[in-house]
Amino acid sequence: MKLEGKADMTLVEYANRLSRFKKYLIRHKKALNEIKHDDIIEFTREMFKNNLSSTTIKCELSTLYVYSLWGVKNGILNQAPLSPADYPKTNTAKKRIRRLSDENIRAFIAYINSLQENIRAAFWLMYGTGARVGEVAHLTVTDVQLKEGAVYVNITDAKWGSDRCIPILNQQAARIVWQYRQSVGLTKQPLFRLSRRTLQWYATKFAQETGIDFHCHLLRHTFAAKLTEKGVPITTIQYLLGHRTVAMTAYYAQSALVDVTSITPTI
Repeated sequence: MKLEGKADMTLVEYANRLSRFKKYLIRHKKALNEIKHDDIIEFTREMFKNNLSSTTIKCELSTLYVYSLWGVKNGILNQAPLSPADYPKTNTAKKRIRRLSDENIRAFIAYINSLQENIRAAFWLMYGTGARVGEVAHLTVTDVQLKEGAVYVNITDAKWGSDRCIPILNQQAARIVWQYRQSVGLTKQPLFRLSRRTLQWYATKFAQETGIDFHCHLLRHTFAAKLTEKGVPITTIQYLLGHRTVAMTAYYAQSALVDVTSITPTI
């Protein structure tokens, strides 16, 4: 896949999915070439028990299916133990997402300000740019730059080839991220020294402590919605978020709080 030009973050995601199945094999003391269809059924059942969504499970099994075909082709497996017919059915109707309310945003900011410096700065960057959690975890020190008084973030190896250089629009976020960036100096380590899963863990902890339905991706929806409320063109928001289509951006922006009382009746 790397030779085919897949982005590094895509390869990491595929490796994580295969690692999940590897752990299943270790727990059940089975070799790769011993797996049968019943193992796939049991593996799927375990994922549902762990509250993984149908979409996540479908992605997991899809990756495993592609890997199995590769294994058969290369003589590692006798046959593929699963097919697309084993994927869970997913609801194609997209649920309307609500952005974080202003009250919830204040609670979120209070929470991240209580965390250690690198975690705090990483969450502020997500809030101020709408960047994906994986993109933030992947950043290096040189990816954050000061240009004409504004702090910019250079995102590379992004999902769907959505590499881009974007400003941190929230002033407080820009100040916090830049101060942190200066404090770490030049290093080859990731800027925040955090994995995507670590940031997701802190997001889950916030949700559990406050009862707010929160996950890292909700910051992208909130970012898009708040820009929509300010009248920023949707094509600009599309670029900032790194979406392939305007339709995807519109889905993210749908949670904007619209005041219809200001509309003058024309009928």
